[in-house]
Amino acid sequence: MKENINKLFDLLFPINRSLINSGFDKSLNIICKNLGFKVEKVRSGSKVFDWTVPYRWEIKDGYIEDSKKIKIVDFKKNNLSVMGYSSPINKFLDFKDLKKNLHFIKNKPNWIPYVTSYYKKNWGFSLSYNNFKKLKKGKYKVYINSSFEKNYLKYGLKILKGKSNKIILISTYLCHPSMANNELSGPLVMRELIKKIKNWKNRYYTYYFLINPETIGSICFIKKYHKILKKNMEAGMVLTCLGGKNSKLSYKMSRKSNSSLDKLFTYLASKNKVKIREFDPSSGSDERQFCSSLLNLPMGQIARDVYGAYEQYHTSADNKKYMNIDQLINSINKIENYLEINEILRPLERAKPYCEIQLDKYDLYPTISSLNTLKYLNDKSKDHEDQYKIISYILSYADKKNNIIDISKKLDVDLDKVINIYHMLHKKKILI
Repeated sequence: MKENINKLFDLLFPINRSLINSGFDKSLNIICKNLGFKVEKVRSGSKVFDWTVPYRWEIKDGYIEDSKKIKIVDFKKNNLSVMGYSSPINKFLDFKDLKKNLHFIKNKPNWIPYVTSYYKKNWGFSLSYNNFKKLKKGKYKVYINSSFEKNYLKYGLKILKGKSNKIILISTYLCHPSMANNELSGPLVMRELIKKIKNWKNRYYTYYFLINPETIGSICFIKKYHKILKKNMEAGMVLTCLGGKNSKLSYKMSRKSNSSLDKLFTYLASKNKVKIREFDPSSGSDERQFCSSLLNLPMGQIARDVYGAYEQYHTSADNKKYMNIDQLINSINKIENYLEINEILRPLERAKPYCEIQLDKYDLYPTISSLNTLKYLNDKSKDHEDQYKIISYILSYADKKNNIIDISKKLDVDLDKVINIYHMLHKKKILI
């Protein structure tokens, strides 16, 4: 896995991506290759709720050149150097006029910031503060060879069918140039999750995997799919910033805060296994669109080093050196594990709902009544009395209202113990 992720990362990182451009198209094709994604399109100029789909933006070159024809800023050396969606320009400007369109980070003098102006015509350059300090009074040639044209916004959708029509939506974005943790971690994690979940036996939920340009892409997807999502969506999460330094994953609750994933991550946080962030519409990613107003879908978000909370965010320092591939693999494995647990978080239900189950018929209770001789399938090393108690509670509370987390809380026992017994009871067809 690590070798494949490394290769994909190195292939994707240099590509100049944006909301709608050839770089996005190329990156989407690479991520979706051999996974059976359906690519859907929305025409530039289309109205989607309160938004308008922008034009396609392409850039061939961009630079600032001094009087000696030395390039101070050069797009071909770093594609963060030109502000995203910059209008074309080719003129000489005095330094005082040029300065208004320059972006830098004074307290990080070697880093180049990522800046965009998607929905208002503008132009600009980003550069390190150290390079900015080299600029003197005088004339500079300012050149951006960019173009705008009507085209199509694209997003990729992969659906893995399950036994139920209930949907788990996993979303990520792919529209930032040359950023690692904030950009590529989400799609790389999603790609591996698809391959893993595809191989699950007896998959209960139907999984929607969405890759889109951030904000406007999710809005376009919602425009088409909001009715089916409102009807069938059980839970979901946006994948972002999953390759950073933090040892624990961090989950942002949906606005509803009552989905199966919300409940699972609340439990995991109580056991100090993950961190929890409350829903906040003032910052974040596409969960803000899914959780908005009357739509209010149960969409959370999962990250490791959260956007805005690490200093490399939206700068040239968000690179492979910062984003550890091993941490990315750790995120993949943990998220798969959490989604597997979520598969069995639906309300407990017995095949025979009335009265106690005759457990000795299933080799779960001794024919000679003594707790000291109680047997359990393939597991004689555990504390039998505790196991019997867990079985009793599961079967007593299997009323289509409680789930395995509720049982874990009632007994104050580790969730893994309850899960093991749940699987045993399900295998014996005592639980539906």
